[in-house]
Amino acid sequence: MKSSKSNTPQVKGWLYRLAYCFCLVVSKLFFRLKVIGRESLPKDGPLLVLCSHQGMMDFLLVLTALRGRTAQFVATQRQFRNPKLNWLYVRMGVIPKVQFHTDPRCVMNIMRVLKKDGTVVIFPAGQTSMWGVPGNIAPSIAHLVKRMNVPVCTVSLRGGFFSAPRLGGLHFGRTEARLDLTFTPQQLQGLEEDAIFHKLEDALYYDEYAWQEETGVTFRGKALAKNYDHVLVCCPKCGSKGSWKAEEDTVTCRNCGNTARVGRDLHLHPVSAGDKVFPTLKEWYGWQEQQVVEQMNDPDFLLETAVTCRVFVEESFSYRDAGTGVLQLDKQEIRYVGTVDGKSVRLAVRHANLPGLSAEPGEYVELFHEGYDLLRYIPEDKAAVAYMKLAQEYLYRKTL
Repeated sequence: MKSSKSNTPQVKGWLYRLAYCFCLVVSKLFFRLKVIGRESLPKDGPLLVLCSHQGMMDFLLVLTALRGRTAQFVATQRQFRNPKLNWLYVRMGVIPKVQFHTDPRCVMNIMRVLKKDGTVVIFPAGQTSMWGVPGNIAPSIAHLVKRMNVPVCTVSLRGGFFSAPRLGGLHFGRTEARLDLTFTPQQLQGLEEDAIFHKLEDALYYDEYAWQEETGVTFRGKALAKNYDHVLVCCPKCGSKGSWKAEEDTVTCRNCGNTARVGRDLHLHPVSAGDKVFPTLKEWYGWQEQQVVEQMNDPDFLLETAVTCRVFVEESFSYRDAGTGVLQLDKQEIRYVGTVDGKSVRLAVRHANLPGLSAEPGEYVELFHEGYDLLRYIPEDKAAVAYMKLAQEYLYRKTL
């Protein structure tokens, strides 16, 4: 990670060629990738590629789709905290970025690569999807695009959310990558940033469930309901929270026995006549978000959970406990009130400055604080992670 911080990331050609061959075989053999629109891209010169971000294998699909170009991806710096990924990312020229925050070092590295006629790939949402639709995209992406003033390609993926979901597992079916030359430098010069942003939002929008229903594509794999209990916060039958358990292809409410089975169409199906479930994670998400919105009608709205604070130790690529406290979320900000290395702190981030909440449902929340870098918060109540993520990202949208 130190080398990726100090210099513009450089690509090892032999490793990139090997990675491309691997990605080509896997994407064609297991994910049946279909690439559409590659011929619309310029053959050489700088290229900024903006992609929708659905699943954990999106980089593999995009790298394959960009055949003929050596692509340098932008990735959250958290990915560099895995020693094996760190070794690979540094040699693949991956550009680190602080997730959901302005990162001048990252911008400078992007600019340097493009000035050398390179190709840079960015996922503007900054995170994979948990619900089959995009997360928030910060309007600042339009400023970056305007500033770079190079050809801009958008890549709209389909099937990535189902193939390698954020919740875990690999499912084998069909995927698509649609490439489009969305802006030329001449077009960018004649557009305001607001117009650029809205066009990018439209180009990068997706609805995985609508695509599945339209195409009828199915996926095979083990434990299709893996970790669904991490994101299904509320039970639509009894109203209990944090009561779900996931086993193989089913999720069941421990409180009332309400059960859904995940089919090969990746829809949720009631197991018995008395079960009350939503057919997709997208619809379940929308309903859960509405529960949060209704709570916000209370002027004293507050979500909180006791947490352990952890910091990353770069020398050992591991985390250590640094303190305890409370993670709180109200209508204005999300904050940690507690201790860090024996010092009492109150570390807050306003929703208006946070397009997405860096979190792993059921496990942790991470926040970037000046002077502390990234701090990881491990909650006592694991269901609180998904609930806070729902609330925080909704509150950010309200600030736009």
